[in-house]
Amino acid sequence: MTVHEQTDDSNPRDGKHLSLLHAMLASIEVQKDARRLNEIVNHPEIFPWVGFGGKGPLDLSDAIANDEDVICLLGTYGGVLFHRLQSGLFEAHTQMLPEGRGEWALACVQACLHFLFTRTEAVEILTRCPQGNLPAKTLAKAIHGQHEFTNTAGWVKDGKPIPAEIYGLRIQDWLKKAPGLVDRGQWFHGRLESEMARLGMDHPQHPDDIEHDRQVGLACEMMIGGMPGKAAVFYNRWAVLAGYAPLQILSLNPLEVDIQSARLVVSGGDFTVRPSQSLH
Repeated sequence: MTVHEQTDDSNPRDGKHLSLLHAMLASIEVQKDARRLNEIVNHPEIFPWVGFGGKGPLDLSDAIANDEDVICLLGTYGGVLFHRLQSGLFEAHTQMLPEGRGEWALACVQACLHFLFTRTEAVEILTRCPQGNLPAKTLAKAIHGQHEFTNTAGWVKDGKPIPAEIYGLRIQDWLKKAPGLVDRGQWFHGRLESEMARLGMDHPQHPDDIEHDRQVGLACEMMIGGMPGKAAVFYNRWAVLAGYAPLQILSLNPLEVDIQSARLVVSGGDFTVRPSQSLH
């Protein structure tokens, strides 16, 4: 199942996708079959870092198919295996084939983070950077991960424990620089204006505010991703201090949201507007 099958990210601005982030997101697959992942982790440049000194090959079929705490997202050259450690906390294991490392790997990981933060209950992601694995550490820094601590025996290589630096990324820090959110927020404001005009409703105007676009974009992505309660929590957390009206979830089926000036009925990757009762 491709991630794109769950949403409609098309937009006339680029002819196909809302942003480069959304284009990558559309190419990622949620895997419950480990055949492709097994090919990747058993690659000769990857296996020494994940085989823990064994002879191999590794077979992750059972974990991928049967462990509800495991989410595997793969693209053309690799992807990320997320393991739920406790509610809201996941550990990320990134596996990239040599030909995908660099720009493609960064874009893929950004899309995988977007998926986890907007379509699951995740609020924090941790990852291990084993001593000597420079690509892992470089990638952790590229996504703005913060060094948490060093586990002196946090990994096993060639059958021996080695240190691993633990990097973390919390949702509040991720969203400050995450690609695609501002694009979604601007899309939302454009759609809202069109819907209000269609209904002949007054649309309260406010100055252009990129931070508002970012926060609205996050809320939209969470609603599209089936996490409306999470959307309300994080948007209202920001709005209460930023001087914007909070949103309220009125119903889940259909998903209906009160934004003070209107009611939004969300379906798939789009929404329609109904007059808000607060205006009567």
